Amino acid sequence: MSKGVKRLFREFQPSHYQLELMPDAKQMKFAGKVIIDGKKTGRPSKRITFHQNGLTITSAKITNLGKKGSQSIEVSRINHHKSLHEVRLHSDELLYPGPYKIELAFKGTITRPMQGIYPCFFKHKGQDKMLIATQFESHHAREAFPCIDEPEAKATFDLQLTIPSGEIVIANTPIKGQKKLKTNTITTFETAPIMSTYLLAFVYGEMHAVAGKTKSGVEVKSWATVAQPKTHLNYANSEAVKLLEFFEDYFEVAFPLKKLDQVALPDFDSLAMENWGLITYREVGLLADPKNRSISGEQLITMVIAHELSHQWFGNLVTMKWWDDLWLNESFASIMESLAPDRLHPDWHVWEDFTSSRVIGAANRDVYKDVQSIGVTIKHPDEILSLFDPAIVYAKGARILKMMFDFIGEEAFRKGLTSYFKKFAFKNTSRGELWQELSNASNLDIGSLMTPWIEQSGTPELMVKKSKNSLELTQKRFLLDGEDKQTKWNIPLLSNQKIDPRILKNSNGTVKYSGSEQPTLNPSGSGHYIVNYQDSGMREQVRNKIVDRTLSSEGRIIAINDMLLGIQKGSYSLTDALELVAQCPREDREAVWSVFGRTIGFAQLLTDDDKQSEKLLAKFRRDLSEHWFKKLGWSDKVGDDPNTKQLRTTAIALSVGGESKEAIDTALAKMYKAKTVEALPAEQRAIIAGAAIRFGDAKYIKKFMDEYVSSPNPDIQQAIISALCSTRDPKVAKLIVKWGMYNDDIIRPQDIDHWFVYLMRNPHTREVAWEWLVDRWPHLMKLYGDGKKMEYFIWYASRPISSPVWQKRYKEFFEPKTSSISMKRNILISFSEIQARVDWRKRDQSKITSWLESYAKTSGKK
Repeated sequence: MSKGVKRLFREFQPSHYQLELMPDAKQMKFAGKVIIDGKKTGRPSKRITFHQNGLTITSAKITNLGKKGSQSIEVSRINHHKSLHEVRLHSDELLYPGPYKIELAFKGTITRPMQGIYPCFFKHKGQDKMLIATQFESHHAREAFPCIDEPEAKATFDLQLTIPSGEIVIANTPIKGQKKLKTNTITTFETAPIMSTYLLAFVYGEMHAVAGKTKSGVEVKSWATVAQPKTHLNYANSEAVKLLEFFEDYFEVAFPLKKLDQVALPDFDSLAMENWGLITYREVGLLADPKNRSISGEQLITMVIAHELSHQWFGNLVTMKWWDDLWLNESFASIMESLAPDRLHPDWHVWEDFTSSRVIGAANRDVYKDVQSIGVTIKHPDEILSLFDPAIVYAKGARILKMMFDFIGEEAFRKGLTSYFKKFAFKNTSRGELWQELSNASNLDIGSLMTPWIEQSGTPELMVKKSKNSLELTQKRFLLDGEDKQTKWNIPLLSNQKIDPRILKNSNGTVKYSGSEQPTLNPSGSGHYIVNYQDSGMREQVRNKIVDRTLSSEGRIIAINDMLLGIQKGSYSLTDALELVAQCPREDREAVWSVFGRTIGFAQLLTDDDKQSEKLLAKFRRDLSEHWFKKLGWSDKVGDDPNTKQLRTTAIALSVGGESKEAIDTALAKMYKAKTVEALPAEQRAIIAGAAIRFGDAKYIKKFMDEYVSSPNPDIQQAIISALCSTRDPKVAKLIVKWGMYNDDIIRPQDIDHWFVYLMRNPHTREVAWEWLVDRWPHLMKLYGDGKKMEYFIWYASRPISSPVWQKRYKEFFEPKTSSISMKRNILISFSEIQARVDWRKRDQSKITSWLESYAKTSGKK
C-alpha cells in the first residue's frame, strides 16, 4: 500500500452501522443519523476520523465501551476536512484502543451527478416523475453518511429510510417492518450481511416488478419505473433466475441472501452495479421488448446480468482489501459474463464475442508505454477513478484469466474458486490468497505464472521461427510508442497440438513438437500475446487457414488483429490486411466480420479527408457484403440461429454503408412503411433509420428528434442517436447540438457521450462535435463531478484523430488537463495513440488509396 494514501481503517474498524436516512426529494436534501460500532486501533490519540464528502455533521457523541463499562466522552470539536473527505472528531482526553460507539447526526445534498444519493428522472402519463437511487462505488458512500469508506472496512448494516407514503422502496435486504406517519412511511430493513460500504444501496419511487424464484428458494425480482412496460422485464428476470442457479452450482457456494432485486434506472453512470442483493442497471441493460426481439439486445442483457451476479461472490462475498486489487472483482466478472451465458446458450458461441470484444479491446490498449498494469498502486484517492480502464482491468484481466483457465483446465479452475469462496467468505483478500487456492487445485505455481501479468503493463510479442520439429521463440514487449527490451513474462504456450515445454520463461527458447504440421500458437486468442511468425511461409499458411476457415473462428479473429497491430507498428501495410479481407466474402461467423469491419475502419480513418477514397471504400463494402446480403435478405426465417440473424444485420449494414442502391431503396421503403423508429425491426433499427437520415427526406430529422424525446425505450433512443449522428450535413449536426446537446432535459447526462462519440467519429460532423466539447467542458466537469464519465470524452475525442492538424488541436486542449490526477494517465496514453496513428497515416495513406483504386479497376463490379 502506498504511503501516499491514508487508510482510516488502520485507525478505526467498524463492525456495525445503524443508519437512518430521511431524504427530501423536493428540496434535494437529506438528513440522517448513524450509530457506528467499532474498534479504535493503533496508538492512543485525541481524535477519531471518518470519511465524509459534502456532509455537514451537526452533532457527534463518542462512547467508550471498554472494560469499565460505557463511558461518554465529550467531543470538543468537529473538524470537516474537505480536501481529504474526512470529518475528525476531537476530544480533550486521550482515546485508547478498544471498542467504541459513535453517534453522528448529519445532513447532505441529493446531487445531480450520478453518485452518492441522486435523482433519476422520467415521465409517466405526461407528468414528471423521479426515483431516488444510490451509487456508492468506488468511494461515494461517504457522500451519504459518515463511515470508513474503504473496501476492507466490512461491517453489518441496519438501514432505516423515511420516504413519502405510497412509493416502492427496496434495499439490499428484505423489508423488516414499516410504520406509516402522516405523509411518510418509515421502512426498516433486515440486517445486511457483513460487507463493504460501497455495496450498500437503496432505490425508491414509482416502480413495478416481475418475480421468480430459484430452485434454492431465492426470490428474484426485476424492477423498472412505471413508465416502462412490465413485460419488458420478463426476459431479464428469467435469465437472472437461471444465472443465479448456474453460479450456485458452479461455485458450489450458496447465494447468501434471501432475495435478489435488480432495477432498471432511467439515469445511471455505468452499465450496472453489483450492490449486494440490489443490482442497479442502466435501462438498456435490463429491458427487452418481447414483441420486437433483438438477439444482440438480449445477449447484452444476459451478459450484463451474468457479470453482476458473479460479483455477488467475486467482490461481495469475498472482497479485495484495497482498490489496487480491483481486478479481482472486475476481471473475474468479465470472464464469468461469457462462461455462464455460454453454458446457458451454447448456440450463441459466446467465446467468439469474448474474443472480438474483450480480447481485441485489451490487445489494442495494452501497446503503449504509459498504460496501467492490471494491479495498480494507488498513491492518491483520485487515482481510484482511473483504475476502471475497461480495456485493462476488465478486458485484459479477463483475457489473462481465460489464458490461465485454458492452461490449467476447468476442473482445477472450479476447484480453486470453490475453495477460495469457502475459505474467505465475508472476508477481504489480496491476489496471493487466490493464487494459493488455484495452485493447490492445479498443482502448479500459479503465483509465479500470473504475477508478471498482473504487476507489469504491456503485451509480449512472440517471434516464431521454424526449425525441424521445433519452433525457435523470442519474446519482447510490443510497443507502438517506444522500446522495452527488459520486461518479460512467463508465457503459457497455448497450442493446437502437444508441445514441450508449455511455458516460455526466458527471453528465448526452443519448443519441440511431433507431427508434420507446425503447431498454431494461441489458436483461441486467450493468450495475451502477439504471435509474429518470422517466416513468410508460416504467415502464408495462417492466412490460408483464415481464408478457408480451417482455423477456429476465435483464431481467425486474433490472427487478423495480430496482423493489424504489426501493421500499426510498420511491419506491413494495411493493404496486406485489406487484401486478406477481400478474399473472405463467404466468412460465415459474424464475430469474424467485426475484425473485417475494424480493418475497413482503419482504411477510412487514414483516408478520411479524401472523397475519392470514401467512394472506393463504399464499393469495397458493397462487394464484400454482396454474397450474404443476397443470400440472407432482410427478414429472419424460421430456424435461423443467432449467428445467422446477426450476420444478416452485418451484411445489411455493410450494403447500406457501401451505398448499394438496392439496399438503400429497401431501407427507405421500410422506413416509409414503419413511420416510426419503434416500428422498425429491432435488430435493424439503427441501419434503416440511418439510411433515412443520409439518403431520405429531411422530414425524418424532426420526426426522429420528437420520437427521441417521447420514447421511454432506451433501445429506440440508441437507434435514433446512431441515425441522427450519421448525417453528412454539418448543418444538421449543428441543429442536433443546439437542440439537445446543450439541454440536459432532452439528452440525459448518462447518454451525452453517446451523441458525442458518434458525431466525433463521423468525419463530416467532427468539427461540430469538437467545438461542442471545447465549449461544454466546464459544464461537463460540473455535471459529472468526479465520476468516471469524463475519461470517456478523453478516449472518444482522440480515437478518430490521425492528422497532424487535429493532433495539434487535441494536444493544446488536453495538455493543461494533465494536472488532474484522475485524467492524467488517459490523456498521456491518448497522446501516444494519436502519434502512432499520425505516423501510420504518413506511411500508409498513399498505399491504401492506390490499392483501393487498383481494386476498383480489377474487381469487375460496379
